[in-house]
Amino acid sequence: MKTPMSKFGKDSKIQPDSKQEPVNRTIHVLGLGAAGKYIAHSLASLPFAPPITLLMHRPLMMQQWHDEGAAIHVIRGGEIKTQSNFHIESSAHFIREDPRQRFPGFGPKLEHSSEPPNYPIDALIVTTEAYRTVSALMAIRHRLGRGSAIFILNNGLGLAERLNEKVFPDSNTRPTYILGNMSHKLESTERHFTLIERNPGRLECSKFPQVSMTRKASYAPTLTRKDFSWTAPASYLVGTLARTPEFRTVTLGHKSFYQSQFQNLAAGAVIGPLSVAFDCTNDLLLYNYSASQAMKLLLREISLVIRSLPELQSLPDLNETFGVKRLEAIIVSKLAKSGRNLSAMLQSTRAGNRTNIDYYNGYIERRAKEVGIDTPRNQMMLLLVKGKSAAKSRELNSYIPFEEDY
Repeated sequence: MKTPMSKFGKDSKIQPDSKQEPVNRTIHVLGLGAAGKYIAHSLASLPFAPPITLLMHRPLMMQQWHDEGAAIHVIRGGEIKTQSNFHIESSAHFIREDPRQRFPGFGPKLEHSSEPPNYPIDALIVTTEAYRTVSALMAIRHRLGRGSAIFILNNGLGLAERLNEKVFPDSNTRPTYILGNMSHKLESTERHFTLIERNPGRLECSKFPQVSMTRKASYAPTLTRKDFSWTAPASYLVGTLARTPEFRTVTLGHKSFYQSQFQNLAAGAVIGPLSVAFDCTNDLLLYNYSASQAMKLLLREISLVIRSLPELQSLPDLNETFGVKRLEAIIVSKLAKSGRNLSAMLQSTRAGNRTNIDYYNGYIERRAKEVGIDTPRNQMMLLLVKGKSAAKSRELNSYIPFEEDY
């Protein structure tokens, strides 16, 4: 019987570099939504658990942490599981509007400081919304380097390339990325550090290849090399995730992971935008003829783009795996399972917040241009969601309540 960690692709064997210095066992978690809290709680539940540090970017969040008992609570099967063995740190400078301003509960003699620490981070798990990840990592970029491993939890695509462009442009000092996605069904509660696990799932992960370019002389061609080897921090981080039973971790080869990730991408690029367009819960998309027709038309474009990507051409049964019928079946299954839930994209739009559509339909649009395919319907959905989000944000920010006089 294979254990989850035995499912390696040819290019994903974990072979840490024996010349590297010993790894700091502390695992930092950036992003404290439902997924971030669940991961931190599960890691802290391990026997001989590693030290877990939660990174917080606002004084209010730290205050809420202490107000709620400095612990994370997970409700599973009607039982409350509590873990409190965490350290917290500020991930950004707390800006004082007035020099006399003081942050309650922080100071030189207390546990936390308003100034973020500077010691290096070896192992980092990032669960922030994709559109916030660049700015969140910029705040701690000075603590990350070639010897760091960053686990990026995101169901979309294109974020790693964005980090290379904006945060770590130098390939010689760039951390190792591990891409991941979770299928657990988690639900937040009105309390900031309490969540509900509705259904268990599994955690899929794969190492993102490090690309280096060398040129031995000005007249010589530039050589591009993809490195799939595992550094010691990356091996330690994935190994720790693998021994956490709640995750059911599966480590995949690069191509196998991308096959799964592109299916998630297609589902997210249809369910999210259509739920925003029709302003409805997920289940209502199943029983709406117009929504079903829109889904099919949008899927034709997405399917064609995915099947035309050069990096997927060696996959067996490519046309069947990413055909319209197969993708539609995946989407219908996800809609049926999610029931009367609102998609994350619709929740963000209604709140006037930015969405992650750039890493779903936006990614499809960029790749479509690379392979010379027109995607007018996908582009329309991209603009529609961005427009509705911007309009709602303006509406909420300009709203002034008046007391009724009757």
